Amino acid sequence: CDSILILDAFALERMTALSNDEKIDELLRRSRSGGIHDFGGQGPEGSANWNTGKPIPACLLLHDLEIGSIPYSFGSEPRFATVTELDLSGNCLRILPPNFFENMKNLRILFLGGPGPKFTPEGATCNVLETLPSSVSYLAYLEHLSLHDNQLTELPNLSGCTLLHTIRVDRNPLRTLSDLPASLRVLHLEGCPLGGTLNHPENLPEQVRSLTRLEDLQLPDGSHLGEFFGTPLPSLLADQER
Repeated sequence: CDSILILDAFALERMTALSNDEKIDELLRRSRSGGIHDFGGQGPEGSANWNTGKPIPACLLLHDLEIGSIPYSFGSEPRFATVTELDLSGNCLRILPPNFFENMKNLRILFLGGPGPKFTPEGATCNVLETLPSSVSYLAYLEHLSLHDNQLTELPNLSGCTLLHTIRVDRNPLRTLSDLPASLRVLHLEGCPLGGTLNHPENLPEQVRSLTRLEDLQLPDGSHLGEFFGTPLPSLLADQER
């Protein structure tokens, strides 16, 4: 990502001098007010009015800050247990700390994709994550996982996230899929180099073919099928076997 925020010399020197906890606090002060899905109603950078010593907001909006990296112990400190919704999209992130999810066990919604398709001007600040910490697999309350427009080639096993209903991994160079939870209702795979089309759903990865409750499955070519579109995947697969 070529648009990482360029700090002036004074700001860079100050950030370098900060301890890890101070770096985290500095980042938290930039959080926005509003709801994670309230895109038109979110406040500007810093509008959450967070200060050191206050509880971390349950809805932590840190998107579009172009920070380039995350302080090492972000997410692993006990104070992050309050966070249920987290948006870190649009930050040019290349890697997440290995213990990132250690104390965010109550996380329900996680946005790490976007802000737009990476080949558009809106996507110039997209994260470019190549891997996720394996501990994402243990987020028992996770419902929505947005990872679109990164550089992921594989996903951790998410079958244990039994409340997960939405995954977006569109426009990632995925080579393979790990096991996915049966609870999934929405799965977006547009632009992923995986098999499967509307006419040949039998070429979808086995992990997708086994999902029987999908309402919206976006295929690698961008077309949609599922209960919502009147084309349930199990029926299409059964038709192919006749």
